[in-house]
Amino acid sequence: MDTKTSNEIAAAVADADRLLIVAAAGLSISTHLPNNPYHNPHDFALHYPRLGAYGYRTSYECMGIGRDPNVPDSIKKALTARHFLNMRWNFPPTAAYTWLHELSETFMPGDVFAWTSNVDGCFVRSGFDKDHVYTTQGQMDKMQCGACSSVFENEQQLRAIDAASPDGELTDMSLAMRCPSCGSQDNILPNLRGGDWFIHAPYQPTQERLLAWLDEAISKKLRVAVLEIGVGPNTPVVTRTPAAAFATALGTAGGAVTFVRVNPDRAEEDYGPRGDIPQASGVAYYRWRAGWDALKPMLDAATVARAARRAGEQDKEGQRVEHVVTITGVGAPGSAAEGGEDAERVVEARQWQERYHRIMQSLRTPRCR
Repeated sequence: MDTKTSNEIAAAVADADRLLIVAAAGLSISTHLPNNPYHNPHDFALHYPRLGAYGYRTSYECMGIGRDPNVPDSIKKALTARHFLNMRWNFPPTAAYTWLHELSETFMPGDVFAWTSNVDGCFVRSGFDKDHVYTTQGQMDKMQCGACSSVFENEQQLRAIDAASPDGELTDMSLAMRCPSCGSQDNILPNLRGGDWFIHAPYQPTQERLLAWLDEAISKKLRVAVLEIGVGPNTPVVTRTPAAAFATALGTAGGAVTFVRVNPDRAEEDYGPRGDIPQASGVAYYRWRAGWDALKPMLDAATVARAARRAGEQDKEGQRVEHVVTITGVGAPGSAAEGGEDAERVVEARQWQERYHRIMQSLRTPRCR
């Protein structure tokens, strides 16, 4: 992207009322540390050397290792502990999280939301408000029990398992993950989305806050900057598709959206439903074919511009009243426009609004049968 366009985006972000950050794995992949075991065989072998003997070359391939009878349980449990500790606690967030947090600090509390499929806690570790970070796929710092359906924090048990696995194999199987509520060691699973058995309950309050935040932006016809970073075509319904539906609803309703999609992958027309690209006259859509490291000049410029504008507003007003979004629950989507506006736009905005509501509500599992 040329400098002129980058400056144009920075100016639009600086002028926004709210900031929505939509992120996936690409935002967490380091460009200089060997911290990408999911897709890089070298990084995987460095951190998990025992698995090569069983034919595994990446963590992505290991997602089904629990069903592999050739790998001993003692190695599976050691791998899970070390991998979760690496991804959630040991591997540092990329610099982009810091840049994004610096930008977020120029907005008023409540005017920023992060919506991510990443399970590594990088937004919270970088200073973002945990109540405004929706981790749609779950989090690596939690396990769930199939016996009593409780969800519990896992760090202490992971560290005990890892300490007893110096060579990548658990030496004391009595340390295997145990549910603190019922004591069961059977059917203990990561609290990560992988099927209808995933327990969404810990994340539902934040999802409801996000839905209300999105709906309010539409009802007030706000200016929202949407920065979508590192989101590819895999599982688009968890972030990509509903975020684009929100942008389309807001633009159609009379708000303004600056939607920036940052990803080094192939062009959008090569994959995904058309609904993955925001479509409304009120949306300025930019496709930036690059990694997160290319964002720094734009984010720096937007941060400086917003900080200057905020300081000027504070001087002018003498005292700025903090804006807090109060959430009392989310029902059916509200009206996207007021009386007197074109009826067709009202209907269209409502349809797009209902689209992201339906998608996000479908993510609430387990489902009743």
